[in-house]
Parts: sequence; structure tokens; C-alpha cells
Amino acid sequence: MTRPQQQPLLGILGGMGPLATVDFLGKLTRLVPAHCDQDHLPWLTLSQPDMPDRSSAIRDGDDRPREWLAKGVAWLAEQGVSLIALPCSTSHFWFEAMQEASSVPIMHIADATVEELRLSPLPRSGKVAVLATRGTIRSGMYSARLRAADFQVVVPDEAGQMKVDRIIAQVKAGEGSAARQEMQLLQAELSRQGVAALVLGCTELPLACDHRSADGLPAVDVSLALARACLRRLGYLD
Repeated sequence: MTRPQQQPLLGILGGMGPLATVDFLGKLTRLVPAHCDQDHLPWLTLSQPDMPDRSSAIRDGDDRPREWLAKGVAWLAEQGVSLIALPCSTSHFWFEAMQEASSVPIMHIADATVEELRLSPLPRSGKVAVLATRGTIRSGMYSARLRAADFQVVVPDEAGQMKVDRIIAQVKAGEGSAARQEMQLLQAELSRQGVAALVLGCTELPLACDHRSADGLPAVDVSLALARACLRRLGYLD
């Protein structure tokens, strides 16, 4: 595939999960200040829903996703993309291996999220709760970056994490109504615990959240942050 040098092509390694990938593509489309088809960003998506579960692999010490991810980003790079994005937080556990396999840069979703928070009016004094898969929480990719940016980070206790796990599973199973109800309850509970904002650190979670609960708790959508960061890098947003 050959493209004009002046026209960037975004490579997307998706399918983790499929609904989250479609949601990310929708955000990319809506964010571009386009007036016609030709104004939009070209992208190439490789969807791999049959990849082994990333969170379970981290828990079990199973390194099989590394090869899948490395081959996926290498293939995208070979197609002539300018930048690669993965709308799946947990896959970034293998970020170094992916970047080593790719000849083009990969946008790290956690870096994009910190950038989004820095641009937000959220005060540094407020507690930020990271909601994500167990694998992502274990990796510390969000917590470490947020603390380095002077945010107070908290993660759910076991009972809270079980609720997050259930919401993610409900979204993947197409049970959107149940997931949204569960998310509203969880947001209200975290608000009562003094949390000032949420980081929706799994790309399924925005599909269960309207980004503002009845209690007015702000939620940072990491999928949206990734889309914005990619568009900035490629010159479509300031």
C-alpha cells in the first residue's frame, strides 16, 4: 500500500474488544474538524479479537499476547502507517516489545490520558480513581504516570474491583443496560468515598458511562484521550 507522503495514515490494532475499537473509531471521526470526506484522517485497522485475554495472561504469567501484539504492530508498520494506536489499555503491558517490533511510533494510551488530565481543570488535590482490568492495575501504567504528574491516585479495593470486572464483562457480552446501571452505582459509591474524578482505564468502561454521574463525578475517557492525542500528533488538532 502506497500513500502520498503528505497524507498521514493511522494504524489501529484493535479487536480488544471489538466494541471498544468501534467506539474509538467513532471518536476519531467526530473529533476531526472535517467539512467533507476528504478532510478526514485515513486509518487502517487490524482487528484481532481471537488474541488471548491480556488481563488473564498478566495474572497467570502467560506471555502469549506479546507475539500477537508484536506481529500486529509490525504488520501495520509494513503497510506504511505513520503512527499506531491500540484502544486497549491492558495490551500496553507489552508496550516495549511492541515498540521494538514496530518501525513507527506507537502512541501510549496512558501518556495520552495524562496529557488529557493536564489540560483539564481538575485540581491536583483531588483523588483520582483508576478503574481498569486487573492486569492494567497490576502493571501500574496509569498510577505511576498520574503520580508523577502530582495527582492523588487510588484504585478499587477487592469488592470494587469485582464490580469493575463485572461491568467490563457486561459490555463485552452486549449487556449495555446492566453495565450502565452498575457503573452509576459504582460512581456514586466512589463519590461518597471522596473521589474527585475517575480514569476509565479500560476502553470498555466508557461504553457503560456517560462521563458524569448523578453526583457530578467527572470521568476521563482513555479512549477519547487516545483519539485526541493521535490527532494532535498527526496534525489534525492543535
